[in-house]
Amino acid sequence: MSPTPWRKIKERYAYQGWRSMLVRTFSQPDGKERDYDVIENSAYVVVAAFTTDRRAILIRQFRPGPEQILSSFCEGYIDTHESPEQAAARELLEETGYQAGKIQLLRTLRTAYSTEKRICLLATDCTPVQAPSGDADEFLEVFTLPLEEFKKWLQHDDSAFYSLDITLLALQKLGW
Repeated sequence: MSPTPWRKIKERYAYQGWRSMLVRTFSQPDGKERDYDVIENSAYVVVAAFTTDRRAILIRQFRPGPEQILSSFCEGYIDTHESPEQAAARELLEETGYQAGKIQLLRTLRTAYSTEKRICLLATDCTPVQAPSGDADEFLEVFTLPLEEFKKWLQHDDSAFYSLDITLLALQKLGW
């Protein structure tokens, strides 16, 4: 049996804040009504960034959800009237101090229980042009890894790296 779209009956906020929680009630194909918690979140960019000499540009910071320090590529929300490419260039510069020679869209990812769009971009030929200047609540450490070391590092659970999906897309695109 092929899946069919469910009919949304109603929606309400259970909580409104920086990220909000919606409760959506759906009528399902079996005729039953069920509630689902959905995180409401805006679109944001994730930037897989590499220097001209093939080093991955990464950040490390404390994350409140898992309550630990995690590593990732830089990421951030898209401002009003800003394209994903513009947001990627801005976030890369703010969070890492690097400027990209080229930025290209890889793909948009969605999650099952969120409204967010995670827009993945690839930044290449990046060069350092200024000191990082993240937001007031960002306490980041910027670091780089040579490509081969980066790929080995990804194999270890203790790397605490959570950008594996965009890494796969970026390395495939680059043929690395």
